[in-house]
Amino acid sequence: MKSIFFKFSMAMMAFGCFIGNAQAIDTKAIYFETQGVEVMADFQRGNGYEIKRISLSAACGQNDTRCTSDSFQARMMDDFASALKYKRFYKYVYMPYDPCMEPGADCIPHVVDSFSESDVNELQESVQRGYTLRPQSTRPSYLDTFWTAVTEAAGSTAVGTVADHLKAESDKDSSNLRMYFVTTRLSKGQQIPVGVCKIGGNFCQLQHDINIRELVNGGIAVFMPVGDGSSTSDNAEYWDRENAVRDLLGEFEYKCIPAYTNSGNGLILQMVCSYMK
Repeated sequence: MKSIFFKFSMAMMAFGCFIGNAQAIDTKAIYFETQGVEVMADFQRGNGYEIKRISLSAACGQNDTRCTSDSFQARMMDDFASALKYKRFYKYVYMPYDPCMEPGADCIPHVVDSFSESDVNELQESVQRGYTLRPQSTRPSYLDTFWTAVTEAAGSTAVGTVADHLKAESDKDSSNLRMYFVTTRLSKGQQIPVGVCKIGGNFCQLQHDINIRELVNGGIAVFMPVGDGSSTSDNAEYWDRENAVRDLLGEFEYKCIPAYTNSGNGLILQMVCSYMK
């Protein structure tokens, strides 16, 4: 008798390359929902469990300005705090396609208990048909630590109070926490960044000096200042913002070649990024 995992693995070895052609969802990322939009959350940590930077992104269709409106951002931050409090984050996992697993299906999911040539053929056909990405609840332990720290600092566990505290912290020059939001659009399964804003106290501050241009080969070019020509301490937020953008581009499966030039008023980062998925 062989386990279903073993048989499944054999079928995967035969047809393992097909997964690379699956739809463009990041299986390493975690998500939450707000106002009918799926938002990807990327947490960058410092030492231990301390979260230094949070980058959020969402594909908002043709009207990307909707996602940067004051009303959308306010509700999104409430939903973000709610996801922290009530453990509503989720990730995507690959599951073998089985019609009986679909909602409302009038059949029982099939499990193979023995190992035979016909079983192998059936598994191979299943793999050829493909897998489906399904959401699965997730709760990384660092989010529990983060929630405790945030509620202690905010003095409340109320969702609205926590959301306001996070926005205020992101807005402070002296804060150790920064939050950014990147709008994207989908094209043939590829997430193409459109714009960046910094989440603040009352609104999402559009970063007009970050220029993102789509290239004809499916890649993108990014231009952004990473300094203002003053001291290193004054430029700290520029570097933090650069890292937020570069981290998210990595999540979107872009490989970037950076180059820095001095404009006389500070360094300018120029990146040419190729889509690798």
